[in-house]
Amino acid sequence: MEKVRARHSGHKNIYVHNDLSNAAHHFMEVISAKLASGDHKGITFDYMACLISLAFTFEARINFLGHKRVKGWKERQPFNDKIEEVLATLKVIPDFQVRPYSSIEMLKTFRDTLAHGKPVEVQFDEEVVLPADAIDRRIDLDGEWAAYCEHENVFNAHADIDAIWKELLQLGSLDLYETITHGSSGLTFIETFVDAKT
Repeated sequence: MEKVRARHSGHKNIYVHNDLSNAAHHFMEVISAKLASGDHKGITFDYMACLISLAFTFEARINFLGHKRVKGWKERQPFNDKIEEVLATLKVIPDFQVRPYSSIEMLKTFRDTLAHGKPVEVQFDEEVVLPADAIDRRIDLDGEWAAYCEHENVFNAHADIDAIWKELLQLGSLDLYETITHGSSGLTFIETFVDAKT
């Protein structure tokens, strides 16, 4: 069988923050469609998936900015140290108590609750006063993470992460097109040969 030997050369820049951001956007569309149709089946898990994607998106964007703008960047350092280093380099002094920056701590705490999931075993014995029709109420078996999976949290975090990204790109003198996964390559012909094995 005749084959061609060639040199394949080029470059590719794969920026995972794009994939994570697209995942978050996908879950936002799923949530919005469910809210519009009134079908809330499984929406808590859609909120969960969206918040996880947003948390990972934010950290990946910080890693991108660190890679591009922080001299001697170390990606494998604690989350808060990375944020501090990037913000200091870009000369940002955010107020983490108000939006959009308040969403960062919420997303980090939510992410850690799931990523470092551990058993929670609680004993209780309490006297309660309930309306008669609530006597068959179910026991609350929600994990800590479920409290974050609310409409306002998800939609605010989505907007806030994008607002922070735009601000940091501007301060880092980076255009949006520089953050997009891209690449190019070409083939240079070397020779034609017959492969005796095929």
